Formats: sequence, C-alpha cells, structure tokens
Amino acid sequence: MGVDGFSYGMLDAFFTPIDESVWAPHRDRKETVGGKLLVHGKSFPKLKKTKLALIGNGAGADAFRQSFYRLQWRFGDLVMADLGNLVETDDEKQRQFALSEAMGELLGMGIHVVVVGGSDSLIYGHYKAYRQHDTPVEIVQVTPGIDMEEGTPLRSILVEKPSNLFNIDFLATQAYYISESTAALLEKMYFENHRLGEVRDAIEETEPILRSAHILQFDLNAIRKCDAPSTQLGSPNGLYAEEAARIARYAGISNQLSSAFFYGLKPDTHDDASTDLLAQMVWYFVDGFTSRYHDHPTHDSTEFLIYRNRLSSTGHEIVFYKSRKSNRWWMEIPHPYDKRTFFIGCSYRDYEQVCADEMPDRWWRAYQRLM
Repeated sequence: MGVDGFSYGMLDAFFTPIDESVWAPHRDRKETVGGKLLVHGKSFPKLKKTKLALIGNGAGADAFRQSFYRLQWRFGDLVMADLGNLVETDDEKQRQFALSEAMGELLGMGIHVVVVGGSDSLIYGHYKAYRQHDTPVEIVQVTPGIDMEEGTPLRSILVEKPSNLFNIDFLATQAYYISESTAALLEKMYFENHRLGEVRDAIEETEPILRSAHILQFDLNAIRKCDAPSTQLGSPNGLYAEEAARIARYAGISNQLSSAFFYGLKPDTHDDASTDLLAQMVWYFVDGFTSRYHDHPTHDSTEFLIYRNRLSSTGHEIVFYKSRKSNRWWMEIPHPYDKRTFFIGCSYRDYEQVCADEMPDRWWRAYQRLM
C-alpha cells in the first residue's frame, strides 16, 4: 500500500514505463537531473517522500526527457519522480479520465504535478483533477489565442457543473488570434487578459498573477517560432525564450500553485532548440518550486505589514499586506455578501495606484466575480 492507504498498483495502471534507453545512460550521473529522479523504469517508484511528480503525455515526452535528464541537479534534497507516460487510448474521454484520476490521487497525497507534452485537449482533464478541491480554483493560461467556442476544452471548463472555478488569467495573448465575441465574453466574466506587449513591458507583473493561481497551463505556441521551431502554430511573434523561462520560474515559486501543464509542440517533429527550451522551462519551474517563501497572508499574522487606503472616488477601502519575508504584496478582497475575505497577489504598482486614488483593475475584477 502507498500513502494514506492508496495502492501504488492502482496509480501504476495510469502510466507506461519509460524505455530503458532513455533513463539508463543517466542512472549513474548523480550530478544531473536524470541521475537524481526516481524513474518509472523496471518498477514504479515509491512515492512516500516525493514532493514533485513528472508525467509525460504523447510521443514527444521522451524527446523532452533526453534534454531534461542532461541538465544539472541544483535542487538539494528535493525528491522528484518521473512516473512515465500517460496511458495511450483512442478514447478522448478515457484519456481525460486517466489524467484527472491520476493527478487527483497525486494532489491528494500532497504531491505537486508537472505534465509535459501533447496538445490543449487535456486541459479539461487537468482542471477536473481539482474537482475535490475545497477552495475556489484559479487557472493561469499562457497562450497566444483564446477559443471559447462550443466543444473546445476551455468551453468544457467554463460550463462544468458543479464548478469550483473562480478565475482564469490569460497571459501573452495576441489580439489577432482572439475573436470579438471571445473578447466580450472575457469582459463579461471579469477574466483578465494580459496581451503580449503588456507582458513584455513589465514581465515582473506576471509574478503576482501566478502567485494567486493553483494551475498553470502553458501553451508553447505563445513562444515565437524562431525560439521554438516545433510549435504547432509557428507564429513569428510571441514570447522570447528567456521570458518563457522566467514565467515558468514565477509559476514554480507560487505558494499555492500545485500543477503545471506544458504543451503545444508538434508530436512528430522534435528539433533540439524546442525540446531544450521546454526542458529548461521545466528546470526553472522546479528551481522556483524549491525556492518558495511560503508566506501567504492571514489576518492574524505578524509577518506582514498592513496598509489601509480608502478611495475617495468610490469609497472602497483597499487593504494591502506586505510580506516581511519576501517583500511581496497582496490585496485583501472582501466578500460583498458576508464577512469572508480572501487574498490575491499584487505588486507595488497596485499600491501606487491606490495612493493616486485609482482603483486597481485586479481588485475590481476579483470583487465583481464574487457578486
């Protein structure tokens, strides 16, 4: 039996082992990622002390591993396992079920999850893994376009009933890939859409967005083609490689983000630049994960400085919490109908806005989603 009475044999059924030709060359290289990982090769790894699990999806996963395993291990005593590839099936519903069930069990065991490979078809299964989550779920999608049409994976998330979805933030979008009807729906639902130019001008502002998220879904098509030639979209515009890696690290360092899904490369074309970049992005995610501050605010914490500002224009009181440990900022969002409150990540820029008697867009959108 595994942790909390769960059978590893049941979890094992969702995965196929990694071919020995992929992991064996790295087995004795203890300074590298491949030499440190617990690998599902000849047997399924024991997960009792595991904090982070890697799941491969589709044909490109082993190409990613070839690049990832070669990188240097800089993560101290972190216990990380590579569980192998998600079982192959032609039935899309079965594949969604396999991912959501496997991830749900891992999350229930306190294990954070990174899924690598495939297309956006599994983002619904990724979200479904949180169906037992006891708090509202926030998603960040890094994506060039947004498709909310009937039958799309994103639409499936939006119409799910019952739903524990609270918010989706979109990063690095490009306007010519988003229809007017979708843009109007985003405004109606008070979701945040941060376009590529906005992200590039102030990439550090993506950190507080990711700090409030539970789920990262990173579409590699948001990266320009010359930095990731094997993307399915192949757009001349997009994030630079360095920006993609920086966003991945911001996600890793997020206090409450518990899973990430990196997808969007062509399944049958694996150039070194694309797989190396993906490997480096996941490496930076893990680096962020091992550097977490664990400083989410509470009302009675002495580890935060509290600033209260009332907007003369609207009468709303905006309360900021600044961590003494990390110097990061949060805003307190009061529930409009009861005495509950919660916190969202923000930056010093939001505090400056309030000092100038301006309403921060993040505070207003979060407040409206509660109405």
